[in-house]
Amino acid sequence: MIEGLVSLDRSLFLFLNSLHIGFLDPLMVFISGQIIWIPFIGFFFWYSHKNFGTKSTFLFALFLILAMIASDVTSSYILKNTFDRLRPCREMDLQLLIYSFGQKCGGKYGFVSSHAANAVALVFFSMRALNFKSKLAQLIWIAPVLVSFSRIYLGVHYPGDILGGATVGLFWAFIFSSMYRSYQGASRPSSQDPSFSL
Repeated sequence: MIEGLVSLDRSLFLFLNSLHIGFLDPLMVFISGQIIWIPFIGFFFWYSHKNFGTKSTFLFALFLILAMIASDVTSSYILKNTFDRLRPCREMDLQLLIYSFGQKCGGKYGFVSSHAANAVALVFFSMRALNFKSKLAQLIWIAPVLVSFSRIYLGVHYPGDILGGATVGLFWAFIFSSMYRSYQGASRPSSQDPSFSL
């Protein structure tokens, strides 16, 4: 069964990796970077301050940092070094099949994807902690999806790596957003329910 899942993962990777268009190469490299998250973090801080004030925003930042640290340590150090699964770009029999335009391969192991874990942790924690409910919320989820796809496009992760990373991110985001909400629920007046507006 495990061999079948691994084979399916490889086949799906090769299919998704083959969906490449030359002019998207630099865009995928950018999406896979860190700068893309600056406006999202800025937006969530602004939203928190607008609806809940400075003290709550400080606590939001603290719990967000803790969630991100837990997600990154779990994905980058614990799981990668436990499963020792090579990245597809490190697999000798796949290297000639992967779309290559000079992109970096990254570290040796790829399970789970830290990019997927941290992207999902950031968005899910922020949405749940701030009780952010808006049509914009659905659009924001496009960001971690694109980041995750960019890792496959660049040939550095299998779809299974992405799924595992997303699970890690959801887990820690749920834990720390629950802690944040529990703390805030005891101190936040009912009149402070968030209402999104631009």
